[in-house]
Amino acid sequence: MNNKKQSILAGGLISSAGILISKFLGLLYVIPYDTILQTAQNRVYYANAYNIYSYVLNIATAGLPFAIATLIARYASRNDYRTCLMVKKISFYTMAAFGFICMCAMILFSPMIAEQIVPDEGSYNIMRNVVILMSLAVFIIPILSSMRGFYQGFKEMEIYSTSQVIEQITRIIFLLGAGALAVYVFHKDAIWAVYFGVIAASVAGLLTILYIKSYDRTKLKVIKRKAKEQEHQLNIAPYELFKELVFVAIPFLLIAVFGYCDTIINQMDIVPGLKAFGVAKKEITLLQDAIFFKANKLIAIPMILAPGFSSAIIPYITTALEQKNRGLVKKYILDCVESVIYIALPICFALFVFAKPIIFTLFGVSGNNINLYADVLRWFSLEALCATVCPIFSTLVMALGSRRKIVLNTAIFAIVKVAINRLLISYLGMPGMVLSSFIAYAIFAILNIWVIQKSYNVNWKYTFRKIIFMLAGLVGFYLFAKVFGFIGMLDYSGSRFISLIYLGIMGIVCCLVYLVITGYCNIPQSIFDINLKQIVQKFSKRGRHK
Repeated sequence: MNNKKQSILAGGLISSAGILISKFLGLLYVIPYDTILQTAQNRVYYANAYNIYSYVLNIATAGLPFAIATLIARYASRNDYRTCLMVKKISFYTMAAFGFICMCAMILFSPMIAEQIVPDEGSYNIMRNVVILMSLAVFIIPILSSMRGFYQGFKEMEIYSTSQVIEQITRIIFLLGAGALAVYVFHKDAIWAVYFGVIAASVAGLLTILYIKSYDRTKLKVIKRKAKEQEHQLNIAPYELFKELVFVAIPFLLIAVFGYCDTIINQMDIVPGLKAFGVAKKEITLLQDAIFFKANKLIAIPMILAPGFSSAIIPYITTALEQKNRGLVKKYILDCVESVIYIALPICFALFVFAKPIIFTLFGVSGNNINLYADVLRWFSLEALCATVCPIFSTLVMALGSRRKIVLNTAIFAIVKVAINRLLISYLGMPGMVLSSFIAYAIFAILNIWVIQKSYNVNWKYTFRKIIFMLAGLVGFYLFAKVFGFIGMLDYSGSRFISLIYLGIMGIVCCLVYLVITGYCNIPQSIFDINLKQIVQKFSKRGRHK
């Protein structure tokens, strides 16, 4: 296997694996936390606050971790370790300042936010308090992101990945532990579980910072030693580095403001849109729970591929651009896009096909409500695919240096989403929310591909052929899922543990069918540069030796 390709794919899979483990842990904690919260209204409080936090956090961290990684990769490729250490120091204080500003803004606007997203006045004070408590994390996590960006630039994807897992584990332990103590030991109202749930993000961030600091003790010694041994010195002033950091980050910041707005727009539009469609208040609360607490958790699983592979590809594209190697840049673009599409398709399709057993197994939803929750997940599996694949093109455009164009394209995405979202919800109900995202993402992807083509004229012919064979693999996936449906495994509603076993069997078998069909068509071999026959022979030899 080509070493460069192996490094990119390994980096992408390692960083994605960290986020994937983090998201799976997030799914596991939802099962007991759902019980602690007790009511759909409490779940809506938590989900709304967390979505707002995610949006503000994306703005607070937007661009700067990528800018840090880009500058570190650039100066490390020149063996200028003194400048790398200077970038680390500047980025730390910059992220702390920006995080503090975002925290203050979140507190200041909390009354306005609460008033807009809750369906009645009685929920206003609770929603405002939850948003204020969540704002502390917006100050802490950007500092953590600056530390991750430093190691990302050095292609140390293990620390990037491990820190995400540690952050999630500590958050879950605090969230479940404190919430259970408050509700079951001290007999407090379940709203205290919501309060501790939002505070958990800050606690986890602080503990993860301490973990990376412990890693610094060994890794930074090596970098500092290389900086002392460095013969040449570029003598770049700290202010010049700060300007360069901001210059690289500003497009990412604008992209975050526009590009991550879809969830916030959905939150702002869902209540008035569904009321206009004629949905009752009780069903609106159920739909908010289904979308923001359940579906968003599930569709986040395939969506981790975009940041995972983006984190891995940026240092390599930056190095290839520094070397002025256009052929290598084109190859990296195709490697990244094809890898994400190949992995994302079966995951998103599984959310669509197995929506009902997933909702029952993970969340215990049954009876009349399960069809509503399953329909929401089926629709949002389409959004999951769009939100997984389309950001890859925007990251590639950014990495290739077309900053102004990507900002314009992302602004167009936001304008389209804002213009049609409430309108489509009021005419179509919940599906209108997904269709508005699909239209906006489609326009966004087309514009970004056009920018890439104009600059590098990438040959997508073989990529389209591979996608056709991937779709053939999904046909096999669907047919086997139908077989499971005929024998009653798809509609099983007895024990959740048995349902989990059924779900695991169905998922593994259908994914193997996808792998076999695409493998027969030589798709994974060409994308990942692997030889499946050699791998099978290797495992069979090991089996014989045992």
